[in-house]
Amino acid sequence: MAAERPDAQPLREQLVQNQKTIDRLNRDLARVSNEVRIIQQISNEITSTLDLDEVLRIVLRAMERVLGFKHSMILLTDLTADRVRVAASLGYEPSGVGAEVAFGEGVIGVVAGRRKLMRVAHVGASVAYFRTVRARLEAAGQVTPGGEVPVLPGLPEAQSQLALPLLVKDRLVGVLVVESPKPNAFDELDEVLLGIVGNQAATAIDNARTYQMVESLSRLKRFFSPQLAEAIVKGGADDPLKTHRREVTVVFLDLRGFTAFAETADPEEVMGVLREYHAEMGKLILAHEGTLERFTGDGMMIFFNDPVPLDDPAERAVRMAVAMRDQVAALTGRWRKRGYDLGLGVGIAQGYATIGAIGFEGRWDYGAIGNVTNLAARLCGEARPGQILLSARVASEVEDLVETQEVGALTLKGFARPVQAFDLLQLKPRA
Repeated sequence: MAAERPDAQPLREQLVQNQKTIDRLNRDLARVSNEVRIIQQISNEITSTLDLDEVLRIVLRAMERVLGFKHSMILLTDLTADRVRVAASLGYEPSGVGAEVAFGEGVIGVVAGRRKLMRVAHVGASVAYFRTVRARLEAAGQVTPGGEVPVLPGLPEAQSQLALPLLVKDRLVGVLVVESPKPNAFDELDEVLLGIVGNQAATAIDNARTYQMVESLSRLKRFFSPQLAEAIVKGGADDPLKTHRREVTVVFLDLRGFTAFAETADPEEVMGVLREYHAEMGKLILAHEGTLERFTGDGMMIFFNDPVPLDDPAERAVRMAVAMRDQVAALTGRWRKRGYDLGLGVGIAQGYATIGAIGFEGRWDYGAIGNVTNLAARLCGEARPGQILLSARVASEVEDLVETQEVGALTLKGFARPVQAFDLLQLKPRA
């Protein structure tokens, strides 16, 4: 038997090693092919809905089902500040939803700030990091020391972390984070696959948030000026639909003689008058930044100083009322030529009201409740055509602005005592 060549053993070992490499590559290729197929299915699921919560659920399910990541979370950008907020998580306590991370703070904050993926083999002491987050929240006044605050989700002893910025044309939508209790749990292939899911997720989340904003904007524009509605949607103002209490100036107006007119005129004529009236009054409400609470036929209720506080709510209310009286005077000239005898009556009062969304699911209105609204309505009911009646509080607020005449004490329904009222004659000349 021929003797074995000296270099045969190393050659066999190299062949075995090469075969192992080929087998591993084949396994990786099979894994990638299968996961890419599933990712395509996930992409179809994500793009089939504009419900933001459902999009987030689909993405997080993909983290576990496709990539095997049992701990993941999605943080979305705050539209008004350099920070991201936990919107959904998988494998953590749900109480962590709502926790915030500032740009540059920890792994997540660095990824958000730099818009670059980060893979960390050993996260280290997460508890110290979470305490830092809490300390900054306390320093910023977002939570009182020792009080309850959403804690950023995280494994107590996380060893590996992979954080990916969710980008749409270089614009940060959020951050997708996965963790593992094992060291070196993630590799380059995980980065690639996470990137594929992340790209799909970023577009779907952005579309869903845009749709959500458009829906909110449409709803808010029913009550507020377009500028204010946009500020609310973007986070520049508090949510006004939550019940709250505030001092407001309330304006009630309606057309004298409208009931008799509506009973005798054709419906088309009535609707034509209302369209003219509403169009002109609506322009003046927006111009003076008033909030339209409601209109019922010829009646309207507008208030000032909510949802955003104003320095001069009474002045705005009075100036709007005078402009409305002048505009209706021009309209009545045309209406009289058609045989319609109509005139505007206005009542204005100031005081505290409880304000917020009123109604039921599917039909909400924005309302104000309190004696101030009742007083403005009763004053409006007492006003003659072309007359603007002010409560004593409003007359005092604008005494340097307008000329008034005391009407005297009025006995109004719903008020135990007579109410002092003032007739607004005209605005004083500007200095």
